[in-house]
Amino acid sequence: MRADAGTLAPREQAAIPPERSAAHPLMVPFTRAVGAHWIGARDGSVELGLPYARPVRDPDRGGIDDRAIMALLDHACGAAVYASLKHPAPIATLDLRVAFQRAAPATTDIVVTAHTSHVTPTAAFVSAAAHAGAGAALATASATFIIGAAPGGERDADVALPWKPARAFDVGDVASLDSFEEFLGLVRDGSHMHMPFADRLIGAVMLPALHGGAVASLLASAAHSLAAAASGRSEHLASISVQYLRAGRAEANRDPLVLRKFTFKGLEHGLILRFLAVLLLNAPIPDMLDIAVPMAGLATA
Repeated sequence: MRADAGTLAPREQAAIPPERSAAHPLMVPFTRAVGAHWIGARDGSVELGLPYARPVRDPDRGGIDDRAIMALLDHACGAAVYASLKHPAPIATLDLRVAFQRAAPATTDIVVTAHTSHVTPTAAFVSAAAHAGAGAALATASATFIIGAAPGGERDADVALPWKPARAFDVGDVASLDSFEEFLGLVRDGSHMHMPFADRLIGAVMLPALHGGAVASLLASAAHSLAAAASGRSEHLASISVQYLRAGRAEANRDPLVLRKFTFKGLEHGLILRFLAVLLLNAPIPDMLDIAVPMAGLATA
């Protein structure tokens, strides 16, 4: 899998025209870098594919990494909202909830289907599922989007259409990466976890800002590390819920995302991990995310 460097094609309108739907994943650095591709759309539903490749794999389990699946679920939900809009409008994710049913089979491609179940003038509600061939879903998701505000809070009047990338993006040659962990660029340093900025992590091309799936993957990684440290064995996420408060605006010369644990407690059927993720962007008020992650199968505190 190789993503060529260069300037992304401008998004000519917010809603995805059917005749240009195949180009949609190529417009976003993150989805282009992971190799996601468009399969089809109909009646507010969107189907995306993610081929198995080393940059998206989990080497311990042999299949596509759960975090990569989660990121594609997030992206497909947004694409389904765009596909359901009658008129171009900016959108932003407010809430994403993902439940993991089973690990992806080894060396198997996945398909994600997302459907917009309800749209109001100001919000859209979406559900999605990831499959690897026939059988039960690998993971399911539900998400809520605000309509009329782009990531970062810009309203309709503040967003120029056609949408254009803020600058040229170079996602580089990701084929040399050996896992999705390497794709994210995560660095563990004691109780801190860092995700250094890279163009391949961009989701909102106008700002630019980190892809919501990349941010959720960082939070999930931190939850996994803390749970493993608490239980003394490897653990896997059962579900994750993310509330997006502000856009993770980023540029290559700014500080990386830093995650710090602030509470940790045991429950009868698992652990609840809560984090405060602070995006250090040399701003007076840092960008923040709050996440609650239930972990199944762990001993009580």
